[in-house]
Amino acid sequence: MRQWHFWLSLVVLTIPGLGQRALAEGEEAIAEPAEPAEIVVELKSASPTEKVRLGYSSPRRMAVEMAVPRFLFEVPKFACDDPAFFRVALGETEGVPFYGALDKSKGALYHDLLYLDKNRDLDLTNDGDPIPARIRTLWTNESKLIEFLGVSLELPYKIAGKNEKETYPCVVYFVLPGSKAAPPKHVMLERDGWREGSLKLGDGEFRIAVIDDDSDGQFSTGDSWVVRAASVPREQMLSRDATRKMIFPSWSADQKWTVEVKGIDAAGRKLTLSVTPAKETERQYFEKIYKARQDPAERARNLDPMRPKIAADKKVDWIVGKGADYAIEIAAKDQTPNRVLLDFTQRTCPHCHAMNTMTMRDREVFQLTKRFVCAKIGFKQGEADTVKYRVDGTPTYVIVDNRGAEIARHVGFLRPTEFAAWLKSALR
Repeated sequence: MRQWHFWLSLVVLTIPGLGQRALAEGEEAIAEPAEPAEIVVELKSASPTEKVRLGYSSPRRMAVEMAVPRFLFEVPKFACDDPAFFRVALGETEGVPFYGALDKSKGALYHDLLYLDKNRDLDLTNDGDPIPARIRTLWTNESKLIEFLGVSLELPYKIAGKNEKETYPCVVYFVLPGSKAAPPKHVMLERDGWREGSLKLGDGEFRIAVIDDDSDGQFSTGDSWVVRAASVPREQMLSRDATRKMIFPSWSADQKWTVEVKGIDAAGRKLTLSVTPAKETERQYFEKIYKARQDPAERARNLDPMRPKIAADKKVDWIVGKGADYAIEIAAKDQTPNRVLLDFTQRTCPHCHAMNTMTMRDREVFQLTKRFVCAKIGFKQGEADTVKYRVDGTPTYVIVDNRGAEIARHVGFLRPTEFAAWLKSALR
């Protein structure tokens, strides 16, 4: 198991008119609530554990070649007859890319060994033993996730006028659909760590993390960061919902101070922040931004622009083309879920369309629907289910238990917050 290391930073505070001073070892500067300040936070590497991970990253996608790249001087004697090659360009200087090769261990179906030219000398034979893969079966279509963990690469940077190197922890992986054992077409690389520091603002202690979002081996203000009270668990701090792009500011817990990123070096060692008295709260700031980006139809229905939505490739798992009894039978067979959500709908219904494109795209609503057997039923006057459940118009939502007894119903459009509250009430 990889060990978990954190380093508290030294912080240097500059108050206009007072200049900048060096701090004694272990001393932390405090931005007093009086006037704007500039703070330089020193950051150190942090690595994931089983409990604390980034939870997301934008991987670098690398095309796989079946022929030995002409730039490589030496390659190992591969066990398989179809080795695959790729290259990774990382860091602020062009230089020589990292080359990698995939091989199979004896008797393996998949390419489960990774040779990586860590020292970038164009020789794959002098970098130690190949890295073995962890192979997992994904829940979708029996796809195989082939992961190479604990990969560390060294990248050159110019830091304070000196040429230095920084360790770049990463994960290399690829996905194969079904039981396919052929070489992958693409290999992915993700940064497997972040940079972290701390500062004291007023009476509060805060932790700062910066994330190399695009896994390109260098930090910029286009990447993400997060500021949270030191007491906040790291697994919450590093979630996708907590982090934001460095172009956006953060606020102190009391909303009195705005903290903005003024700059960060490519190696992610020094983060320059500006701390100013807040002119508006965090919510006011982001409401203004999100309202400007909000779809006019959502704005017309007064939807909260700040509510998280599900990804475009996700959708509620509706049963379509079956009757209500079919959904109830499924609920009766399984202890969970034991509630059925019936959605009586029709194509020409504008409120049905709004529910599908707005309310059902809400993340909280989406998560709640997983606790129901969900069925869409086409509305027609005189149809059996329409008569049985006394439906006169659309959209009509009826919640029943696994014996078909009605628990709740609603007719018409509901905003995400209202619909989520209605679903929760039926689960009690």
